[in-house]
Amino acid sequence: MNHKETLKFLALRGNEVQTMHLGLHRTIAMMKALGSPQNQYSTIHIAGTNGKGSVAAMCESILRRARLVTGLYTSPHLVRVEERMRINGVQISPGGFAAVATRVRDTESALLRKKALDRRLTTFEFLTCCAFLYFADKKVDIAVIEVGLGGKLDSTNVIVPQVSVITGIALDHQYLLGNTLTKIAGEKAGIIKENVPAISGCCDPAPRRVICRRARAVHAPLTETCNGCKIRISGERRGRYLFDLKTPSREYRNLRLSLSGEHQVRNATLAVLAMEALSSFSIKAGNIRYGLAHTNWVGRLDEYRSRRRTLLDGAHNPEGAQLLREFLGRRKGKEIHLVFGAVRDKDIRKIGAAVFPLAASIHLSPLANTRSATPAEVAAMLKSFAPRMRIHRNMKEALYSAWNECSPSGLVVVTGSLYLVGELLPLVVKECRRHD
Repeated sequence: MNHKETLKFLALRGNEVQTMHLGLHRTIAMMKALGSPQNQYSTIHIAGTNGKGSVAAMCESILRRARLVTGLYTSPHLVRVEERMRINGVQISPGGFAAVATRVRDTESALLRKKALDRRLTTFEFLTCCAFLYFADKKVDIAVIEVGLGGKLDSTNVIVPQVSVITGIALDHQYLLGNTLTKIAGEKAGIIKENVPAISGCCDPAPRRVICRRARAVHAPLTETCNGCKIRISGERRGRYLFDLKTPSREYRNLRLSLSGEHQVRNATLAVLAMEALSSFSIKAGNIRYGLAHTNWVGRLDEYRSRRRTLLDGAHNPEGAQLLREFLGRRKGKEIHLVFGAVRDKDIRKIGAAVFPLAASIHLSPLANTRSATPAEVAAMLKSFAPRMRIHRNMKEALYSAWNECSPSGLVVVTGSLYLVGELLPLVVKECRRHD
């Protein structure tokens, strides 16, 4: 397949969430047929409701500074599917992606003919196989692997990592993972492997007990951010924090973050603990310091000087929306205009209740996604904000309308879904260049 054919081939598999079939047997069969590429390099495995992408990006940045050849697998992508697979921070090329996808397709076809697979791979399973094979081909030293959904039955969970990280537990994807924090914790704790060090940022008592119980059951040494770590924030500039950190092993002074938001201090702590837990590599404090200060993670509290100052944040669940609210709340007096779109299976009422009160105007847009809630559906759920709402036919119209309504000193915030952020990111960047 060439690149165009590969993208068409993937599109025919359908939306990766709607077609999700949790389970490991298909990925296990594929890995065996491909020569177990996932076992040819070290890995770090990261699960959690929010923050796992940021923690993954921080870990990879630190490891790259330590002069290791790194792989990074994350999801979903914002603009191009190739974003999901990176070597030393560089996305897989279109030709490279087509080549590895062709090998995975051919292996899948052979297994289907032999009836060694019960059905075709889901979109996420297919991409996971591509990533594991690509990292082996490029002979990475270590790959940072972000869980797609849940943990225990997620297709990434065929690896035996050097360290497992759980960022935190909140309500999301309840129809697949369970409708309580303890059930969701049980799914995410499934990435903790026998005798493999585990790191947890979960401090809520009920899900914390689930994670601790799993770690004890498999004899995994567990380090928790809320038990044995001391954090002291010493400064903040434009939403980026400076802090001191004391872990059970080391003390770090004046760690500076490149990612915005106070919650990134907690995420950075998880990344530091993961580095300390690595057994095959010695990561120096200087590597950690530099890596945290130079992490890049697009679309998360990500601000641009565009037609108006524009903040992109993929907050798509109540906890993420609350973090965005807290971040915006610190920018006192700033006139805010929202561009908002969300998928139907999210708790739109709670997300809206968190961020809509901050906005002078709310520009509702559909998403280019089969799971999209319509602007009318969102408006019906949050009727008390009707005077501030504007209904739009598409995302571009919503963004330009927000820009036009925003004063030169104001801020436009694009949020509600990573799909929305991904679609509007190129336009935001284009307008930055035009105005420069």
